[in-house]
Amino acid sequence: MGCREKTLYTDISDLTTETIGIYHADEYEEVISQTFPQAEINHYDKALSMFVDIEASKCDVAIIEEELGNQLLNRNGDYGCLGYIPIAESDTRLCVIVEQSMIATTDHQSNFISNVGDSVYRNFLSSEALKLILGGFYTTLIIFVFGGILAIALGASLAYLSLKHKWLWIYKPLSWFVMTVHDIPSVVLMMLFYYVIFSGSVHGIAASIVALGVYTSGSLYKIFKIHISQVGKEQKEAAQLLGLTPFQTFRHITLPQAYKTMMPLIGGELKLLLRSTSYAGYIAQKDLVKAVDAIRALTFDSFVPLLIVSLIYLLLSWLIGKGLNTLYVKFIKHD
Repeated sequence: MGCREKTLYTDISDLTTETIGIYHADEYEEVISQTFPQAEINHYDKALSMFVDIEASKCDVAIIEEELGNQLLNRNGDYGCLGYIPIAESDTRLCVIVEQSMIATTDHQSNFISNVGDSVYRNFLSSEALKLILGGFYTTLIIFVFGGILAIALGASLAYLSLKHKWLWIYKPLSWFVMTVHDIPSVVLMMLFYYVIFSGSVHGIAASIVALGVYTSGSLYKIFKIHISQVGKEQKEAAQLLGLTPFQTFRHITLPQAYKTMMPLIGGELKLLLRSTSYAGYIAQKDLVKAVDAIRALTFDSFVPLLIVSLIYLLLSWLIGKGLNTLYVKFIKHD
């Protein structure tokens, strides 16, 4: 089943043993079977599923009523109409759709470049696609930035409280809660906060920020605690002799020195937080991944939208690493 190595098509007579997908044309199956007697016919309830199978080489040809077929072709230039199947005693025609790259042309290179350009425009530069991507980027960025701030603040606070015996009554239950939550998958935690704890009473973005902030704070707390404990006691004692309060000592002496060694680990956790923002779609938030789904539904193209969003995530990850490295260099120079 599926595509095999074959020559380009010139018209529908070249279609012999191909796998044919039918969408909104079930009543014409007999005509299609007579036209392509050796072909394998599959029925689809969703056009997107049919075109995904064509991209995955599980299906070779799509047959749709002419009007609907023309609408689909206007959305996606990666496909073309190879020809039409007339229906006897009716004005209806069936559109036979294949990948544009499989249609014989005199200028393959020009056709390929044109198809790539059209695909990028439809899936990224068109007003509708660009609006979806920018909206998804904004949602992802908001969740990441404020989730990261919450995670760092909560993780650092727990590490600080763990050093203070008089605050153990707060530290112990809070650390137990954070570490327990950290063992729950982030996507489950996000849905738990939104649907159960907040019962839909707060915006999904706020629920995502709290859920991912609390989740990531568990890892950051362990990182902070281990590296803070490695700072020499003599430095803390010297700071106290100079008149610094315990909090000032922690803020200006302990934390900056610990940061130098834990920076790569913090970067890794923040990148993990960034990737976890892709689960926001589970609570109906229009993040980058949700934007890709919407674009795919419009253009029936998967590769370009997924490639663009992957590049955006890679860029954000690079910026996280670059930003943390800049702070690291600043601390080194300060010393």
